Amino acid sequence: MIGSYEVRISRRRRASYKFTIKRNITIIRGDSGSGKTTLYDMINDYARFGAQSGVSLQCDRPCVALSDSDWRHQLESTSESIVFVDEGLRDVLSPEFASAVKRSSNYFVLITRADLANLPYSVDEIYKIKTSGKYHTLEPFYKHNKTYRHYLRYSAKPKKNFDAILTEDAKSGHQFFCARFGEKLTCACAGGNANILRWLLDHPDSRVFVVADGAAFGAYADRVLRLQQERRDFIAVCLPESFEWLLLRSGLIKANGIDEALDSPSSHIDCEYYESWEQFFTQLLTEKTAGTIFEYKKSKLSEAYMIPKNADKVMALIACGNIQ
Repeated sequence: MIGSYEVRISRRRRASYKFTIKRNITIIRGDSGSGKTTLYDMINDYARFGAQSGVSLQCDRPCVALSDSDWRHQLESTSESIVFVDEGLRDVLSPEFASAVKRSSNYFVLITRADLANLPYSVDEIYKIKTSGKYHTLEPFYKHNKTYRHYLRYSAKPKKNFDAILTEDAKSGHQFFCARFGEKLTCACAGGNANILRWLLDHPDSRVFVVADGAAFGAYADRVLRLQQERRDFIAVCLPESFEWLLLRSGLIKANGIDEALDSPSSHIDCEYYESWEQFFTQLLTEKTAGTIFEYKKSKLSEAYMIPKNADKVMALIACGNIQ
C-alpha cells in the first residue's frame, strides 16, 4: 500500500477524531485517559456493526481493529487496509507479530506505550492525542527543529562545543563525518542504533553530537532523548530521515524523480516492499547514482561526497555551531 490517508471518525454527540496516516507504522502513546482506548473501541465498533454502531468513519481505505484472540487469521485475510492495534494485544512485542507487520501490505496504527524494538518505525511517526473538548487530533510526541534536532521539549538546548560525533555504524555516514571532522573531533560508532544509549552512558563526560537515521529510530528515541534532557549541556541528537536522504536532499544528485520522491515519499513507497523509508531512499540513491562519480555504496562512500564544497551542501541541512 502506498499513499497517505486521512481518517475521520466520530460517535454521535461524543468523541471525534481526525488525523492522517502516511507510513506503514504509526505509534500512538500517552497516559491513561488520553483517548487511546476510545479511538480503538470506535474503530472496532464500526468494523463490527457499521453505521448501526452509532459511529461515523470516513477514510479511503478500510479501517480494521485487530483482536487479541484472532489476530493471525485477521491479518491473513486483510490487505491494503489501516489496521489498529490496541496496547492490550499480548503478542505485540513478539518476533512473530513483528514479522507479520513487516511483510504486510497494510498500514498499522499501534496504540502502545512500549518501545517496539522488533519494528523499524520512525521517530516522527510517534504521536500523542491532543484534545479540545470532544475533538481529538494527533500531534508528534517528539519535537524537532529545522536542522532535525529532536527533543522531548524545545527548552532542551545543548551547548555547541562538541568534542565527539557518534553515528550508528561504521558505514557510509560514519565515513563522511570522519572525513569532515576527524581532525577536530572524535568520530565514534555505536555498532547499531540499539547501542547508542549504552555508548552515551559509557561516556558521560563527552560532549556528543549524535547522528542517526530517524526513519528507524522510534524504538530508541524515548530513552536517548530523556538522557539528552538530563545532559542537555553534553548531548545533541540529530535524527534526519537517513544519511541517504541527506545526500539526496543536498541537491548533489541531479536526476529525474528525486524531488518528487523527497517531497511526497508516501506516494512512492510501497510498504509491502520497504520496511522503512530508509530502505527506499537507499535504493533510490543507489539507482540514481549508478555509473557516476557519486555512485553510492553503503560499505564505502565515494570520495566525491567528501570534497569540501559537496560536503558543505550535505552539512547545510543539519549544521550548527562547530558541526558545519
